[in-house]
Amino acid sequence: MLSDILSSFAFDPLIPWPLIAVIGAIALIAAFFAGAGRLHSMFLRTLAAVALIAALANPQDVEEDRTPLRDVVLVITDDTESVSLGERHKMVAAAVADLESKLSGDPTLEIITARIPVDNDGTRLTATLIEALGNVPANRLAGVIAVTDGQVHDLPENPENLLPAGVPFHALIIGDPKRRDRRIRTTLAPRFGLVGEQVDFEVLVEDPGHEGERALITIKLNGEIQARFPATVGNTISIPLTVERRGPNTVELEVEAAPDELTEKNNVFITEISGIRDRLQVLLVTGEPHMGGRAWRNLLKSDPAIDLVQFTILTNPREKRTGAPSRELSLIAFPTRQLFEEKLDEFDLIIFDQFKRRVASVRGGRASPIMSPIYLQNIAEYVENGGALLVATGPPYASRASIFRSPLAAVLPARPTGETFDESFRPELNSKGRRHPITAGFVGNEADSWGPWYRIIESNIVGGDVLMEGPSAEPLLLIDRVGDGRVGMVMSDQAWLWAKGWQGGGPYSEIFRRLSHWLMGEPDLDAEKLTARANGGKIEIERRSLNDETGTVEVKKPDGTTETVTLKPAGEGRFVGFASGAGQGAYRLASDEINTVTAIGALNPKEFSDLTPTGEILAPLTSGTGGLSAMIGDGLSTPAIRRIKAGAKTSSENWMGLISHEAYTVQASRRTPLAPGWLYFLLAAVALGWAWRREGI
Repeated sequence: MLSDILSSFAFDPLIPWPLIAVIGAIALIAAFFAGAGRLHSMFLRTLAAVALIAALANPQDVEEDRTPLRDVVLVITDDTESVSLGERHKMVAAAVADLESKLSGDPTLEIITARIPVDNDGTRLTATLIEALGNVPANRLAGVIAVTDGQVHDLPENPENLLPAGVPFHALIIGDPKRRDRRIRTTLAPRFGLVGEQVDFEVLVEDPGHEGERALITIKLNGEIQARFPATVGNTISIPLTVERRGPNTVELEVEAAPDELTEKNNVFITEISGIRDRLQVLLVTGEPHMGGRAWRNLLKSDPAIDLVQFTILTNPREKRTGAPSRELSLIAFPTRQLFEEKLDEFDLIIFDQFKRRVASVRGGRASPIMSPIYLQNIAEYVENGGALLVATGPPYASRASIFRSPLAAVLPARPTGETFDESFRPELNSKGRRHPITAGFVGNEADSWGPWYRIIESNIVGGDVLMEGPSAEPLLLIDRVGDGRVGMVMSDQAWLWAKGWQGGGPYSEIFRRLSHWLMGEPDLDAEKLTARANGGKIEIERRSLNDETGTVEVKKPDGTTETVTLKPAGEGRFVGFASGAGQGAYRLASDEINTVTAIGALNPKEFSDLTPTGEILAPLTSGTGGLSAMIGDGLSTPAIRRIKAGAKTSSENWMGLISHEAYTVQASRRTPLAPGWLYFLLAAVALGWAWRREGI
């Protein structure tokens, strides 16, 4: 670029400016008083004062070699996921290429580009703009041109203040506004709910231009379909759901796709409700007094979230004849009917400790049991319907009065052989115990620090998983899922020795607290887990299991595609595999009977909340800076570009204006006096001499 030689005016004072001001003021005041005294020399005295000031200021003629600077135009390209849908990415590429072709033809312009990256918080155009402007001199910014679909999620309240005054922001909106896009969202989505109670969701199906049509909605809770029904597009509907479990409950709302829809990524809305329990209701029934009875009570009472109801059967009238009716042998009558018929479903956990079948009285030759088989049948049904049962056994479990010889046997995972071993042993974790979250945290401690127990009830396994073993791999701690419920069994009455710290004790409180919470459905304690996370552009899938082998995992991605992933062993009970990524959103995983939903990035990305191309969101920025907002469809060229002076109109219906600042840099400069200094002093002397002559006439 050629340099221009331009002249300007400057001063090189002979003395400091304050002194020049004082001398000039005195000279001008003298000239004023000469005029006030009606002397004929006022003009000449003023001329002399001006000549004196000029002589002292020493005016210079400055010649500069100037190099003009190119103005800067910032071009912002939207690279977010919404632009990758349909043909939008091709439209963006064509618009940017056409725009750069027009801009590159102007040698006075420098093009700087910036791209809006994919972000969990949607299209962050403002953040990209601010970052790019940090590298552009404000006095050279000619304008900003953004190629986007118009969906912006970080625009401030007064966006026109983002740019220097007078600099225009032009928006080129790409996309086909007539392309159909159906979506579902919630207008009310509770984040918390009591377990077993209903919460209400308010759901809205949007499909611009198709209001009033009917669309099928599917509701899933924790992977299970709860309901399917048609909803009217544009109308808000209320959906009641019952919170199933403590901790996260995943809710999926899906609307069927419309014909020739732009994308199905926003046809699904996924959210989580945290299930909380107001209070955990636990019923502890101790069959007979023993050393471990208080240990169970202390353990359960130590948890402030538990309301404990405990009954202990102190005596058996058949074994100790008193001659008194059974109802008079208790301070509080055992309310079997109320507990096991009327209020059974109110308990989160039932514990039988050293319990056995007993007979309360014999009347007319017929035995009357303390707990009727009907009540035990009710407990079995309670478990199958989602209840929790923990059985702490002892010698009674191996006797003829064992509760296994009752309807409760249908849900118990261990059948007694009738043998009881009384010998010292240290409980040990087996392979499943080292994997299961109930006991996995204690791996490596059992052999060194766990104290001994002295009794174990021999049994045969009917179902479930054994986590702890006694001598000769005899089952000691078992768990099982029965129907919708859970059962746990401890095949000994010696656990209280750990609570007392006998010979080092053991993790009594922590193990049995975890066991109790697993029985009550704590999700974090489930052994079979399926999770996923982003890892270098791929989706890393992890499956934890008690088994040595697992099946494949079906992955349904946010874009609707599916992929089958084969997992490989990666440690004890841990299996890992990788699936290709498909952007942010909800990934639904299914392996055997385990289903889960995990979010990569945002669960319901803002990027897909509304995919309609629009200039309305950016209107405050474009209109506030005098810029143009134009829709660029398939095959349409970008508007014409004009260079304008600062302060002029910056846009019209068919052209975009870029300011010409005419900025430059000075390469060299030369100074020469406008006239010799003595000439100014001579002029001042002549003017004063002439003034005195006039005054003397």
